[in-house]
Amino acid sequence: MGFFTKTKGSIISDSFMLIEDHANLKAKLMYDVALYDDYLNVKLCFGKQEAKLNYSQITDVFYGMETEITQKEKSPIGRAFVGGLLFGGVGAVVGAVSGSNPKIKKERHFYFIITYTSSNGEEKIIQFEDTRLYKGAKVAKKLKELCNVQVPEQVNL
Repeated sequence: MGFFTKTKGSIISDSFMLIEDHANLKAKLMYDVALYDDYLNVKLCFGKQEAKLNYSQITDVFYGMETEITQKEKSPIGRAFVGGLLFGGVGAVVGAVSGSNPKIKKERHFYFIITYTSSNGEEKIIQFEDTRLYKGAKVAKKLKELCNVQVPEQVNL
């Protein structure tokens, strides 16, 4: 199933955001990745740009998550001001102190990466972000099956 439309004749499809420009495909746009019997089709959700890859060209498929941890500094001045307005001098001191600890934020990003051999023999990659949080895992799993890409065994540490 595509972004707003269903891809006719495909085994399975889903929408992903292209991370960086690739051939005639532009980054930061949504593309429908559809799997057919013998090829993969990447088509712009609201346009005509598309690319096709035969399964025999695909050498690796990756689907995984990255957690990005960022720190956002709190404003001790703003907190002191609000504390002072609400609770006077003591509130201003408490507000300023509470603003000294940074706020930690975690963002999860799901990536779908396809490695393939181009027609001139070069190894290339096409990188997508699954902006719908893990909905594209089924497409990646099915693509691995169709391309006979081996899933690495899990290593317990």
